[in-house]
Amino acid sequence: MPSLVTNGANGNTAHFAEYPSTDPQGGMYRVLDQYHSQRSRIRVACVGAGASGICLAYKMEKMLRPGTWDLVLFDKNSHFGGTWLENTYPGVACDIPAHLYTYTFDPNPNWTQFFAQGPEIQTYFERFVDQHNTRQYMKLDTKVIEGKWVEEKGIWTITLQDQQTGEEWEDWAHVFINGTGILNSWKWPEVEGLHDFKGPLMHSAKWDHSVNFADKTVGVIGTGSTSVQIVPQLQQLCKKVDVFMRSPTWISPPFGAGALETDFTKGSDVSPGQRQYDFTEADKQRFRDDPEYHLDFRKRIEAEINGLFGMYQENSEMSEQFRAVITKEMNRRMGPGNEKLKAFIIPKWAPGCRRISPGDGYLEALVQPNVEPVLSDITKVIPEGVITADGKEHKLDILVCATGFAVAFKPAFRVVNGAGETIQQDWRNGVNLYMGVSAPRFPNYYTIVGPGATWSNGTLLPSIETTIEYAIKMMEKIQSEHIRAIEVKQEAVDELFAHLDEFHKTTVWKQECRSCVAHIVLQTIHFLKSIKDPRYEDYNIRYRTLNRFAYLGNGEVKATKGRDAQGLATYFRSWDHDWSVD
Repeated sequence: MPSLVTNGANGNTAHFAEYPSTDPQGGMYRVLDQYHSQRSRIRVACVGAGASGICLAYKMEKMLRPGTWDLVLFDKNSHFGGTWLENTYPGVACDIPAHLYTYTFDPNPNWTQFFAQGPEIQTYFERFVDQHNTRQYMKLDTKVIEGKWVEEKGIWTITLQDQQTGEEWEDWAHVFINGTGILNSWKWPEVEGLHDFKGPLMHSAKWDHSVNFADKTVGVIGTGSTSVQIVPQLQQLCKKVDVFMRSPTWISPPFGAGALETDFTKGSDVSPGQRQYDFTEADKQRFRDDPEYHLDFRKRIEAEINGLFGMYQENSEMSEQFRAVITKEMNRRMGPGNEKLKAFIIPKWAPGCRRISPGDGYLEALVQPNVEPVLSDITKVIPEGVITADGKEHKLDILVCATGFAVAFKPAFRVVNGAGETIQQDWRNGVNLYMGVSAPRFPNYYTIVGPGATWSNGTLLPSIETTIEYAIKMMEKIQSEHIRAIEVKQEAVDELFAHLDEFHKTTVWKQECRSCVAHIVLQTIHFLKSIKDPRYEDYNIRYRTLNRFAYLGNGEVKATKGRDAQGLATYFRSWDHDWSVD
């Protein structure tokens, strides 16, 4: 069932290259009748049409030659957007300043708030997709069940399922991209009797908007970033909110707010719990009228966040300073008294061991008369509510599970290598991913910002972009050098992990905080430098040809074939700048 779109640069006509044959030399070595590095056509399949898939389509159009590639973005949902489509709970927002939460090359001067709400973020991606005609690559309502590598052909066979009809079929690709992220599959908490509850039961990632919360007694399980956003909203709606607190969490002042204070708030008094700023029409007009100023504003925010990486060094001056500042601020926001709550919610582990949340209004909500922080563990759920370890029965009308996701260190679909082993089997002893992108023994398979990337600090979109560019550089090499399979070496992963394990001995990530962080590569800018260009020496390469230099072809270059006089003399120039031969 064909479903990939052949690219001609957004619909422009282009000469379409041929797919590579399994054996282009017919079993014996001969010179190929082609010019140097002539690109073959490549088929690419990506799981997910969220921020990663959308960016992949854009970047492939920018970086690959028109007419030489096909792409499809498979998504299980009936619309694109990923995280920001699926999460619609009250208060859903990004914990990174909005002016950073864009593709780095596509600023948005029209953000209405410093921390953008979920619907506005989804609108940003909707606009980007419409502007770049990205829908043409999407196959929605289509769930990826399995990808299986076929070594002799150098392709992935992909099993798919129509989410409307249940029908399954197969497609194929030379390159298989996992663009689902590690927070993709939500899970119910493991609580006895959870589904015995007789009232409305919902998960934050599957919010039921038909439920009326007004004047109801509601239970919220969890203290993570989702609960931090939901509780202040429910506190204003509900008669009573019981917050079942499973672990402590750092609630911080907003990172990257220096530029905001300098340019907009200018030291004005901000009420406790309000770290948000509403941009005025004049503010937005200033961004629109002066792109250079807007860029400088964005850069100052990002530089401030990158400059805070010393916080992650255990017992460093910055780490201790942050602990003192955040502790003082949390105590202030909870007000006098509330000593049991303060003792529970302020962590013993250092800030940064788990991702920190600004938590606008959360601490203030916890100390309101209609909110009860429940510090005793849940024993079980009964039809009428929740029973905790102290023997107390909490009668509830509605129960909300703000308990997050099954952290997808391993993909939610089956990925099978040429030896018939799945990633789940191959990773039986733990994550085995190079720079969060490549897995040994799984050729031509790339994960966009998987475990080992920068999930614990800073904005994620620059890492998504750069990882996508990394994968596309791999695609171009596959196209131009008759490569059948390229896979990272196990020894490269082992040595990388050995370095990171040694480094982590001095960081807060070694502490006990139940973090999903695994093999973090320093701060965002360090990670970007690390993967800006592939280290091909870290990869095993298998060719479709009998000789790795078959791509040199018949002695011609592209300009020879096209009789392009300028292309035949690219190295002659008026000053000393970079040059290349196409």
